[in-house]
Amino acid sequence: MKHIALSISFFLLTCLVAVSAPTSAQLKRTTEAIQSLVDSGKLVGAQLAIGHEDQILLNRNFGVRSIEDDTPVDSKTMFCIGSCSKPIASAVVMTLVDDGTLSLDKGIDTWIPAFDSLETTDGEASRAPTMAELLSHHGGIYSQKKGMTRQQSRWIRDFRLSLERSVKEIAKEPLYAKPGDEYAYSGAGYCVLGWVAEVTTEQSFEELLQARLNEHLNLKHTSYFPSRENKNVASGSVNGDINKTTPHLSHPFKLPLIGGSLYSTAGDSAVFLQSVLKQATSGEEVLMTAEQFEAYTTPYSENQRYAFGWSQMMGNGKPFGLAHSGALASSRALFQINLEKGVYVSVLYTISNPKGSAEVQRAVGNAIGPVTGKK
Repeated sequence: MKHIALSISFFLLTCLVAVSAPTSAQLKRTTEAIQSLVDSGKLVGAQLAIGHEDQILLNRNFGVRSIEDDTPVDSKTMFCIGSCSKPIASAVVMTLVDDGTLSLDKGIDTWIPAFDSLETTDGEASRAPTMAELLSHHGGIYSQKKGMTRQQSRWIRDFRLSLERSVKEIAKEPLYAKPGDEYAYSGAGYCVLGWVAEVTTEQSFEELLQARLNEHLNLKHTSYFPSRENKNVASGSVNGDINKTTPHLSHPFKLPLIGGSLYSTAGDSAVFLQSVLKQATSGEEVLMTAEQFEAYTTPYSENQRYAFGWSQMMGNGKPFGLAHSGALASSRALFQINLEKGVYVSVLYTISNPKGSAEVQRAVGNAIGPVTGKK
């Protein structure tokens, strides 16, 4: 496998650096900053959870479910977490690697024959990507960040499609690059690995999520498919209307965008982050074996700080934590784990207009920066 060694083993971080919990003043400033974004109308609703080691220090709710439902957000309100789905989906996949159901280094044509005859955009024949390459965005599958066509967009944004249909169509698209050659962030690649998991286990990815992660961590409000009877689901807006491209508003709603359409709460996701922190700092096998956890959290190539669903947080040229952000429709999310401080944050929120997304994301990052940053 192509993984590179970490500069500092995460398992030794707590031995090297004294951990420090956020102060009450820091928690207050962070809470006030999120509340001000709601008060200014930039956020419709939000949840914020901050933890230190094995304690959740803060779990706050802000705003309302949507501009069409002024019911206040509560701790059970589910938010679409966008690409913050990736570290959770990757953890599910790694449990299948743990028990020998899947292999990180086999070509996926082992399980999906449609990938046994691929070509790049230049017409060159190519082998199939491996699961490790898909998890780390080195699979050569087209990227939404590199000129995705309207047709390619449909295969990962039309939530009326089944996952099987989505992946069959993705398999027909040319590769952006030969597997292993380049990093290209790919939501389509995560759909493919999700279908590999479904074919191999004869279970839906939703069933795998529930059985292999949610039940283990006691996550009660995390799902690709919120119940249609559940009205306690947040939606952002666009141009004064509810954003109807939010996945659960699709009819029918069939596609689990494996790396991008998971719904959760800040409370649930904080428990997940807590479990990652615990395994990283203590070595206890909470989510998976130590061998698979090292692969899960270690950058795949020298040119990127991306592992399996995680980016490394860097300070002074050294890794000190793990992070991911998420954006889909008018839903946003941010996960951060400072492994040196033993601090983790989940902030989930809906925005009033995607045109202001970059500004709002910077403001949210600045709000939690003093809690999870290097210093």
